[in-house]
Amino acid sequence: MRKRLKFILLIALAVISKVQAQDTGSPMIVIEGTADEKYNGEFVHIYNHLLNEKHDSVMIINGAFMFKRPFKEATMYMFYSSFEVKIKHGYAPFGILVDHPSVIDLNADMESMPNSKVTGSDAQNVYAKFNEETKPLEKNLMDKLYRKYGKDYVDSNNVDTSTQKYKSLMKDYNAMTAENTTAKDDILEATIRKNPASFASMVLLERYIRDFSLAKREELYSMLTPEYKKGYFSSEIESNINGMKRSALGSIVGDFILNDPQGKPMNFGSLKGKYVLIDFWGSWCGPCHAAFPGLKALYAKYHDKGFEILGIATESNKDAWVKDIEKNNLPWLQMVDIRGTQSISQTQFAITEYPTTVLVDPNGKIIGRYGDNDKTEADRDKQLASIFGM
Repeated sequence: MRKRLKFILLIALAVISKVQAQDTGSPMIVIEGTADEKYNGEFVHIYNHLLNEKHDSVMIINGAFMFKRPFKEATMYMFYSSFEVKIKHGYAPFGILVDHPSVIDLNADMESMPNSKVTGSDAQNVYAKFNEETKPLEKNLMDKLYRKYGKDYVDSNNVDTSTQKYKSLMKDYNAMTAENTTAKDDILEATIRKNPASFASMVLLERYIRDFSLAKREELYSMLTPEYKKGYFSSEIESNINGMKRSALGSIVGDFILNDPQGKPMNFGSLKGKYVLIDFWGSWCGPCHAAFPGLKALYAKYHDKGFEILGIATESNKDAWVKDIEKNNLPWLQMVDIRGTQSISQTQFAITEYPTTVLVDPNGKIIGRYGDNDKTEADRDKQLASIFGM
């Protein structure tokens, strides 16, 4: 009897919420959820870091659950399942796009939330269609590698990376990944051209903007509806575009101030008169750490000749950054750049991949960029050898 009363109450609340959400005078988002009743008593979790909303969760009762949120702006809410955490000791979050007050139905897959079904969001439909069209690209890539090198070898975590077989595998993987990126970007451009008024186009462009040239970034962004050119996603895109313009080859680096490991402000302009290699990295970044030996070799070779390295770490945890500098015995100058849309890494350099290095001449002019384009560490080292005559 008690379960039945709970069920009746839940249905009543759902009906009321649907009426409120559909009333244009009540800006609410309602997520009406269903799940297999065998998951009764489990929890569905919701969070939205973009809006700084608190983490929340609801219990599944009689195969149903519901969330209500005031509509603030077009955004993406993330969901995960307590059951998935329980069986996998982790979870894959699932995002739902909301661009206006509405009722959205979520049929939750409690074992793998990304396999859930959503209705009631046109933006989500566009987003899901793009993912469905690009999903085969990764599968085809892995299938080709499995056929050529064997599944056990490709999936192994204990391969000898010094062998010719491994080097051949990585060469094929990188070539196929480049082909996939081109194919994916073609699908994305077609999606944006077909759906310029969809919030999904804004979200997808922000996600993959690094793949495009500056001219193409500006072209695609100009197609999007002004309605969504506010909030997190548009701000990220605009910061990236502006940062690309400011950090183009030949540009003069605008002066900026960030704190060093001792918490003291450091002025980039104080390095004028030297060749400066800016290393954009993070304590959380594995490939950044793999690049340290090469940077140490450059520092030892050219530091006495008017060469400086400046590490700019994108961080959310200052203590972890300081400890990482000490642990890796990094001898060059360091600054910390707090994560966010207004970070120097974004607004002045449009950094989207780590590590990326930028070479600046004694007059503050950018003469090289490596890592997030087709220029490699070998190209960087060659340019430095040419500058210093070695």
